[in-house]
Amino acid sequence: MIPTYLYIYLISGNFQSNYSLYPAICCLYRRAMDLLEPLDWVVICSYLTLVVGVGIAVSIRSGGSEEFLLAGRSISTPAVFLSLIATELSAATFIGVPQNAYISASWAYLQFGFGALLAKILLSRTLVPLYHHLGVKTVYGLIHHRFGSLPRRCVALAFIVGRILASGVRLYIASIAVVTVTGLPIELAVLVCALFAGAYSLIGGIRSVIATDSIQGFIFIVAAISVLWVAIDRIPGGVHALFDWIETTDSAKILFWPEGSSVDRGFFWSLLAESRSLPAALIGGFFLTLATHGTDHDMVQRLLTCRDGNSAGRALVVSGVVNLPLTALFLAVGTAITCCWALAPPSYGTGNGDEILPIFVMHEMPPGLLGLVLAGILAAAMSSLDSAVCAIAATWNVDVMESPPTRQAKAVRRTTLVIAVVLALSALSFSWLQEYGWAPADNLVELALSSMTIIYGALLGVFLCAGFVPRRGSPRSVMGGLLTGIIFGALLFFQKPLLGVENPVIAWPWWIVITSSMTLAICAAGVGTNGTEKQVKR
Repeated sequence: MIPTYLYIYLISGNFQSNYSLYPAICCLYRRAMDLLEPLDWVVICSYLTLVVGVGIAVSIRSGGSEEFLLAGRSISTPAVFLSLIATELSAATFIGVPQNAYISASWAYLQFGFGALLAKILLSRTLVPLYHHLGVKTVYGLIHHRFGSLPRRCVALAFIVGRILASGVRLYIASIAVVTVTGLPIELAVLVCALFAGAYSLIGGIRSVIATDSIQGFIFIVAAISVLWVAIDRIPGGVHALFDWIETTDSAKILFWPEGSSVDRGFFWSLLAESRSLPAALIGGFFLTLATHGTDHDMVQRLLTCRDGNSAGRALVVSGVVNLPLTALFLAVGTAITCCWALAPPSYGTGNGDEILPIFVMHEMPPGLLGLVLAGILAAAMSSLDSAVCAIAATWNVDVMESPPTRQAKAVRRTTLVIAVVLALSALSFSWLQEYGWAPADNLVELALSSMTIIYGALLGVFLCAGFVPRRGSPRSVMGGLLTGIIFGALLFFQKPLLGVENPVIAWPWWIVITSSMTLAICAAGVGTNGTEKQVKR
């Protein structure tokens, strides 16, 4: 039964949105309350208790800044690998990738995993060992070694803005799951997610983040497997019927080649406008992963907790290899649900594709497994948000404010909840954009990825200059290249409303390629010295 105050709120029209996912999830609230058995609540509460308990338990060892920010550089390779996987497979993956398979009727998204793996192999042999060799607390210490304090602060601020935007999208998607579970208004769901993630980041620092991420990664992978198992079980004819249907519809096709020139544009412009062709996926995925796992402290902070660069590199490469079958798992979930609904149309309706996973879960999962899946969705959400809060707080205090080492742990704790609130505001801004009918991407997973390109191309260009062009670049050229890259990144992100077009002229996988190349060229135009080698010798 819907509580009276919530029922009045819903029918009053205050929770209306042009984004079709919201009304669908609100309508599912009553169904959720009817379906959730005591066993489901036990599973969900057990998950929340376990995560908080582990966060508190590991916080005992988080004292000084070295321990709070780097966990004493004592985390094992398997733990770092599991934490990386948990953060990479966010709520955008859990909800957005099945949606992508449903809407596109393909597995084209898997192509990005191949480009990502190549980037991780390169990073494992270049930037990651360099970070350990320099002994930096954040990745922006490399910029300080090469170009000085002011460029370091500018680059760190750019990361903070970019990470707030990117994590805001993930928080926005995660809150959709919380609305499904609780029936809360989207605004309150955003705040609950942000504060919960900030709470155990506040308690134990990066050690707490890695410990809880490892648990959460296991939970949402098991949850995804359970959804796939139930979906196959609901298909008339089971797994054999699924394979026959896939063969008939070609719904698991992975590789897509450029379609060639169209009537009004040549081959080159057609290639730039495509987001799912193999060249776009390989090149775009390669550059995007160079940025996320080479310049984004949210990801790299885990690698810095390893004993040395070799163990960190191994964790990074293994995560790239394992990410391929895990992405295929979530694509298989979307394909299995599509097949189930095609062969046995449900009586409850399927929506328009945006709400594919919530609808299926709420109507088809048996007691116990329903609670497990809802816990898995929450785990996917929290595993991305907690590390983002920790990384932003650390970067603000270490790189921007340059707090003394003896006060860094306390300063990071003091700003953690503030960062959580800022992330909540970022998430709400994307919610409001959707409410007014504007969306920069066609589906949730592309929205999550494309939002990262606004800032990350500029960051990548600066880091490529710092790490691979040691005798080029100056503080002035670095800041000029950074600013130029950010401006063009924003123009590409907002090209649909700016140009008044329905489809982007340049697809999102190419955005970071263009802006990083532009930034690198401007940075390398300045003449510098090999500052990195000088610092290492000291």
